[in-house]
Amino acid sequence: MLLEKNIPIPHIKLIDFGLAHEIEDGVEFKNIFGTPEFVAPEIVNYEPLGLAADMWLSGASPFLGDTKQETLANITAVNYEFDEEFFSHTSDLAKDFIRKLLVKDTRKRLTIQEALTHPWITPKDKCQALVRRESVINLENFKKQYARRRWKLTYSIVALCNHLSRTLVRKVRLMQDESLVSAWGWGSAGR
Repeated sequence: MLLEKNIPIPHIKLIDFGLAHEIEDGVEFKNIFGTPEFVAPEIVNYEPLGLAADMWLSGASPFLGDTKQETLANITAVNYEFDEEFFSHTSDLAKDFIRKLLVKDTRKRLTIQEALTHPWITPKDKCQALVRRESVINLENFKKQYARRRWKLTYSIVALCNHLSRTLVRKVRLMQDESLVSAWGWGSAGR
């Protein structure tokens, strides 16, 4: 969710529909997909999904752990913190909005209609409107977070490649040793 800047009446823009799926009334839908830091607990737990799964959001992830498993554990336990690096300019009103979205029980999580009437989305007065404008996620912080995430992913891929490479080298050496043993007849029972 992004907020337009530098216009008198900014619009909120919803983003990232790459994994969108249409949910039909009366049809149970379960799936495990999404960016780990941003998936709702019901996705992690492979429970039926509804509109409430789309109401689990925060812009910058307050659940990010050192590993994917730690991140998912933080989500299912609803263990989060507003990291000063990304939330230092986020108002209490915006944090209240986010807290009401990050509720594990889908029946208690804000609905779409409730979210649209929250004072951070629909300010009730000029003071709340000013608070919202000042608490918009800094796009530079947003970019930094994703740069950090990409770096972690790159590091993980390189580490995996190194591990696979070492495993392959060990396997080739073992096969060469076994070939040498066979060629010299050292492995036979009558040695």
